[in-house]
Amino acid sequence: MGNLKENLLAVGRPFRRLINNIKMSYRWAKFGWSDRDFDQYFLYDVMEFKIRNMHKAFMKYGYSETSVTTQRMELVANLIKKVKNEDYESEYWDYIYDDKLNKIDKLDEYLEINKNNYKRSGKWFSKRGRNMKTPTLKERCAMDIGYYKHKKAKRLLFQIMHDKIDYWWD
Repeated sequence: MGNLKENLLAVGRPFRRLINNIKMSYRWAKFGWSDRDFDQYFLYDVMEFKIRNMHKAFMKYGYSETSVTTQRMELVANLIKKVKNEDYESEYWDYIYDDKLNKIDKLDEYLEINKNNYKRSGKWFSKRGRNMKTPTLKERCAMDIGYYKHKKAKRLLFQIMHDKIDYWWD
């Protein structure tokens, strides 16, 4: 009886493998359809998709050190999404304009939240003889803060991947 069961499982393996390959091809088909080689956005899209699939597999099958590994994977996937969508570079716009693009003046609030970066950016602008009291220079400073935070998120993303990606396969 055990021999018959093993034979049936052995016969069914190629069919299961074929079905899994078809499912995988279907999941990846959207990248073949929409991929463009000229923009890093599509590379980030593929990386995020792959990391999220790995995260789901780790959660489903529970490999060793799953909680720490999956937390890092989720962090990396979220960082990829933020870098891909340039969330940090454009977040200061939420303090300048509302949803209907009406001008609001909450830029001081944004600069207060990011006061350490504001000091760094303010020093840079003041060294060049600029007055930080004018609204346009505050906007430039906020833009610089967003650029700096975007660069920092990208550096963190690739640092985590550099340090931890080898352990995600074990």
